[in-house]
Amino acid sequence: LPVVTALGALPFVALAGVFASARVARHRLVAEPLRLLLRGGDTVRLRVGRRVTLDLDIVTPLGVTVHELLAEPAAASPLVATAEPQEGRGEGDDPRSHPFRLVIGGDRVGDYVLLGFHVRAAVVGGLFEVRVWAPAELRLEVMPRHFPVRSDAELRATRASMQEHSGAIVQRRRGLGMEIRELRDFQAGDPFKHIAWTASARRGKLISREFESDLVLSTWILVDCSPSMFWGPPGEARIDYAIELAHNLAHALTSRRDRAGLLVHDHRVRLQVPPAAGRHQMRHIIEALTEIPHLVHEDRTEITDRELVERVSRWFLTQEGRSFALPEGLVKAGSPRLSQHDEGRLIEAAQESLHDVPTRRGRRPLLPYDGYASDYQRSVLRAFCRYKGIPLPLDPTPRPGGQSHGLEAAIQAVMAARGGPHTIVAVSDLTSIDDLEPLRRTALAARRRHHSLVLLCPDHHGFDLAETEPGADRLQDAIIEVERLRMRQNLALARTMLRPGGTVFLSVGPEDALARVLARLSQVA
Repeated sequence: LPVVTALGALPFVALAGVFASARVARHRLVAEPLRLLLRGGDTVRLRVGRRVTLDLDIVTPLGVTVHELLAEPAAASPLVATAEPQEGRGEGDDPRSHPFRLVIGGDRVGDYVLLGFHVRAAVVGGLFEVRVWAPAELRLEVMPRHFPVRSDAELRATRASMQEHSGAIVQRRRGLGMEIRELRDFQAGDPFKHIAWTASARRGKLISREFESDLVLSTWILVDCSPSMFWGPPGEARIDYAIELAHNLAHALTSRRDRAGLLVHDHRVRLQVPPAAGRHQMRHIIEALTEIPHLVHEDRTEITDRELVERVSRWFLTQEGRSFALPEGLVKAGSPRLSQHDEGRLIEAAQESLHDVPTRRGRRPLLPYDGYASDYQRSVLRAFCRYKGIPLPLDPTPRPGGQSHGLEAAIQAVMAARGGPHTIVAVSDLTSIDDLEPLRRTALAARRRHHSLVLLCPDHHGFDLAETEPGADRLQDAIIEVERLRMRQNLALARTMLRPGGTVFLSVGPEDALARVLARLSQVA
């Protein structure tokens, strides 16, 4: 009987040992973080829509035997990432190292951070699965796509500023300079003073002289970042088209030693890059364009102060293992409206972390840390979220009359800028452009100062949200149709009121090639 009893107890003892081994393995995996070895550095730069493959090794702690390891990147839209395990190890490879092939990319221009991986480890012969979080900080810089533009698709110099090129390289073009470019047949509209009478008498027809021009074409590119510009999936929204158009237009201008500037606005001006020429100017414009998806100001996001504090506190807990939660007894004794975190220490920690941002990024932030909210402490937390890759939801609701007031403020900022006259190319969908009278007066004032205004409107229905199957969601179909009708009405009203002031309108869709749009701009600028 004692022998039988002992034999019957063996399965229970073995099962208890298995559970104990699983608990030990889980404790080791949680207490000692997994090491992530990423080949290629901690910063990846690529074009929007592209994917890059990186080699990743996940190293488990000593004393823990892992039979299978799976990793899922914590990637939120527009970041796209997958991790696939690689088969086979070399003879000299560490048995604790698990190789993965990380495929990562971005569907929208911006500066993003992959915060870590959700790891599932099969331990104790694969009988138990342990789930742990492996923190990381892989930065992904998604650049706009560049489309080659023909050399003849360039903006005219009729709105050039009266300044000479600075530098040894000068791009010659047609204009009103002193040097003769060529002799050609007389065309309707050519000044009679440009007729070459000697050549005309020799050839028996009117010949006109064409001169070189060394004037600099000065262009301001105005990009609207209102909520309606973000409607639609990342990579297919109006804001994505506007960013790529602004990038390619600025590149076409600066490559010819012309001056290009950028202004980003919604209902007010957010970013400004004064017009200049050269390679460094293009770098400044790209930095401003990549900042557009990260304008997490308090009037642009849909998040409460308590949710903001909780997100920052959760980041410190998961990434650095630091807890700022108040004791449970103190929380229960206080008011339900009080925060559950030590906000004073949390803000100090966020400020200390922000001090290293210029060093890690290699450049200074475009916006000050106190410019995201009216309250300094909340502004610091929002700046922390922006540079640490903590997503904050954008408010999709347009502000009534916001685009008209924002475009008015942007044009006034251009008129107040140095230099000029300028060609102003504004990109906006005009969804909430209700009050047009102030904008009309501003456009007339710009024309009196010899500025040229071109309004490029991505109003095609191809930019709208993905349509459902007929009858699948009638409410969504009705909402989309109402927005289309309202946008067409606003565009028609804007054309009626702004065209007498010299404003030129161009309507584009997602199928329009950017090179073709730039060619159309050259005809009207």
